[in-house]
Amino acid sequence: MTTPLGRVRGLGSANGGTKAYVLKQASGIAIGVLTPYIVGLGIYLFGRDRDFLVLSVGSFWVGPPLLAFVILSAIHMDIGMRTIIEDYVHGHMRKLALLFLNSAFTWSVCLLCVFAIVLMMFETASK
Repeated sequence: MTTPLGRVRGLGSANGGTKAYVLKQASGIAIGVLTPYIVGLGIYLFGRDRDFLVLSVGSFWVGPPLLAFVILSAIHMDIGMRTIIEDYVHGHMRKLALLFLNSAFTWSVCLLCVFAIVLMMFETASK
């Protein structure tokens, strides 16, 4: 239950405000815009050899949108799962452990993907 002052400030019962909501919605819109391009790119690159794939990911039209898609997906996944954990897990220590594992998993996968994409982009630049 929020107080009148909390409603004016935009804070809910958890005093978190609307930052996570707005960020999740904005990342969802950006992912929605990038998804058709990434799916088309995946269809185009499917079955190609490694050299062609590395050359394609190293181009300006493929590498940066792919990086943006991976980072935005990680942000969206982290916020979405955090909301679910906060709403449905009631034990304090269990909630903290799950929140930590959620963030650790999300950002480790994101860093691995970004590292792989950047390696391919620099491998193309060195040729």
